Amino acid sequence: MSKIGYLPSHFVFLRTFVRIMTVDLWGFQFTIEEFLGLLFFGMAFLIQLVYLILLVKFIFSGRQKNKEPNLPAVSIIVTSRNYLDQLKELLPALLTQDYPDFEIVVVDDCSTDGTDWLLAELKISHGNLKTTKIIQETDFPNALAITIGVRASSKEWLVYLSPLCRVSDNKWLRNYAQRLEPGKETSIGYMHINEATGNYKSWIRFENFSSYLLSGAGQAVGVAMPVFEYNIAYRREKFLELRGFAAVLDSPFSENELFINKIATRKNIVIQNNKTTPIAWHGETDWIDLVEFKKKQLMLRRKLSSGQRFFRSLNLVSRLTLTATLILLLIVSSLKFWILGAWGFLLIFEMAWITVVTKKIGEKNFLPMLLIYKAFLPIINCYFIISQLFTGQKRKWK
Repeated sequence: MSKIGYLPSHFVFLRTFVRIMTVDLWGFQFTIEEFLGLLFFGMAFLIQLVYLILLVKFIFSGRQKNKEPNLPAVSIIVTSRNYLDQLKELLPALLTQDYPDFEIVVVDDCSTDGTDWLLAELKISHGNLKTTKIIQETDFPNALAITIGVRASSKEWLVYLSPLCRVSDNKWLRNYAQRLEPGKETSIGYMHINEATGNYKSWIRFENFSSYLLSGAGQAVGVAMPVFEYNIAYRREKFLELRGFAAVLDSPFSENELFINKIATRKNIVIQNNKTTPIAWHGETDWIDLVEFKKKQLMLRRKLSSGQRFFRSLNLVSRLTLTATLILLLIVSSLKFWILGAWGFLLIFEMAWITVVTKKIGEKNFLPMLLIYKAFLPIINCYFIISQLFTGQKRKWK
């Protein structure tokens, strides 16, 4: 018999052999493929259930006890390059915050649009506004601007915003700072994308929200991850103690997020999870912005710790395994209605708590599109990873 004829018949024999083999378990008989499908479905189901339990724990964390709120001294650092019109909107809202001890530090990074005139005018009537200016281009502008802002600041905590950010009201800083308690060293806040402009804001909203949920679930096991570079905070003393960005100088991007990731632990991090502390992003969300956002997110994940990468990967693999084994068992298993019921329970459980957390942080109109996006997220990530391999260029530190 030729090799060409032998191989197909060999595979047919193996498949027939697998089909006739059975496994007896608790009085039930299963074929090998059905048993393996049930085994992996059960494992993936339990892993996803644990993730959802961690999410529930995060949702109910951070409740303020009936005690006098802690209000540490805060410096809000804003780095800006040619954002004159945006600063005209942001700075008055920040300078009138109802807070006992705070300052605004604006770093004018080589602006040519009259930003310096606006800052000079505002300083006349606001003694808590500090400004500094960078007059020469560098190979690492973001890190330099932030470092200069830190040096110019004088308060205990540093909160970072962009000229494209907007705060909800004059109580925003008070609500945010109440959780900056003794023993805490870092804070991650949420950022709404629904007020942005462009055709791809929904994609970025879903990605931002999904990453926020995963980071919140990871907090309980010490693998919380920064989601965005703004509405984050850490102690000034910690920044100076570690010589600023010296620990993350091997990366030419996301310096602040990487710094927080370096110092954050399960006990010293705060993830803000109420509707009074998020900020709104008023930037662009066109195709180029989406591409840059995704590339930055994927590059940032390479810098995560092994525990963080395992936590993210386990979540992704278990979701894919759950879907794949569900399809398999609906075809080959006699317990398909039980399997479908278990999957439906998990889906309803997830949707219920997503609804709770969206209301808690002031989001809306996520379901059911968020679940569809999460189902296709691995394919989307693969596209951007492949695209980056062929078109991405990494900046180098000089």
